[in-house]
Amino acid sequence: MDHNEHTEPRVYELGYHLVPTLAEEQIPAASGAVRGMIERISKDIIAEELPVFIDLAYQIVKTVEHKNKRFDDAYFGWIKFEASPESIAALEEELKKDDNVLRYLVVKTLREETFLSKKFPSSNAKARETEMPAEAVEEEVAESAESADSRPDAIAAEEAPATPAASEDALDKAIEELVA
Repeated sequence: MDHNEHTEPRVYELGYHLVPTLAEEQIPAASGAVRGMIERISKDIIAEELPVFIDLAYQIVKTVEHKNKRFDDAYFGWIKFEASPESIAALEEELKKDDNVLRYLVVKTLREETFLSKKFPSSNAKARETEMPAEAVEEEVAESAESADSRPDAIAAEEAPATPAASEDALDKAIEELVA
């Protein structure tokens, strides 16, 4: 590695949990303190999300005033920023000293916007949309899969190689026939 690799700014994202004992009106000040820590090491904040109250997946223990306190929920926020790699250690030291920060994580990332992909709907999601019990939706899905497997034209369509000249309409029609 050459010397420039260590001094060139990189894009980081800080995810943090604030203690849930903070009052609602104290959250902007606590998240502002975290933002201030970042502004001391970086002038380029790319994006951020203010903390929102969430249930934690597991209990987090933090020592507060020489006593272990257990937390099941927290305020979660994040900030994406650009900074030099050397300044991250100083940021982490400041975060460790802040009693309002329950936990944090700093990761290297990309400057581009992060897009969340849509998840494939489950049978429970389909049941909520159609107001059917999940078991009925699962039976319906299983029956349609069995009938598609027993039809010779469905099997032939699966085995036929896709032609590059096939239009989107033809593909959509073929998919609808298989699903129906």
